[in-house]
Amino acid sequence: MEFDNLITSPFGFGERLILELLQRGESVYAIFPTPKDVPMSFLGKKNIKYGFLKFEHDPVLEKTLPRRVKHVIHIFEVYGGRFSKVFKANTLATLLLLDWAKNGGVESFTYLSSGEVYGMGKDLTEQAALEPHGFYATTKYQAEMFFKYYQRVLRINSVRVFFPFGDGLEQGFVFDMAYAIKSSNPVESPFDMITPTLGDDIVSPLLKIRDSGQSGVYNICGTPIKVHTIAEQLGQILGNELKKAKIREHILTGDSTPVREKFGYVETPINDALEQAFAHMR
Repeated sequence: MEFDNLITSPFGFGERLILELLQRGESVYAIFPTPKDVPMSFLGKKNIKYGFLKFEHDPVLEKTLPRRVKHVIHIFEVYGGRFSKVFKANTLATLLLLDWAKNGGVESFTYLSSGEVYGMGKDLTEQAALEPHGFYATTKYQAEMFFKYYQRVLRINSVRVFFPFGDGLEQGFVFDMAYAIKSSNPVESPFDMITPTLGDDIVSPLLKIRDSGQSGVYNICGTPIKVHTIAEQLGQILGNELKKAKIREHILTGDSTPVREKFGYVETPINDALEQAFAHMR
């Protein structure tokens, strides 16, 4: 059986992405770590099948993935933890998936990378130099380096999302801040200013990028904001005042003008976005 889409992570905005594809009438093969991770919103839906795979555990993809798909949207990643786990999840898994896609005749491969591959800088465009700091950012950079070896046979788009967060996305820079505040722990950040992105805002431009018929690199990010301001707003949402913050003076902000102008990216105002993402943690 051939599927229109393979989605490698149904959590957070991945769930909304899958529901949007199903509403369009497209078929989806979704990868979950275990059967218990399948969201209730998917039960009873037509045109969706499930595979169960842990990308961070040296997977053999051919045993789980379908024989044929048109489009791969590779969202899965691990943000923190043991270096070996992060490397396998972010770098090795991407390489294995690229090889599987090449051998299986996949038309397009859309990869969710990270704005952290740039390292530091203000209003960074897609042409900025890549100088990742930290192990997570390095693994995302390494994964992107594979693309030049596969672009002859695959249409590849790398979408660099800056600091994604959202309901159901229980990892990442902003989530870690919220969890620290909820737990009355100090907030530590290497950045003073960032451009955080609500995951749900990614869905529409991501599909337009997939359907563009081109290969490219695109930034998606929100409006620049001070990390301390985010922490204060999270404290108000969670009903737990910020106790202590250790924030360095580095800046990492992106420029997503091409995606706004070409693919209609619209961001949710940060106050509404944080409320939407973290109100359930009160």
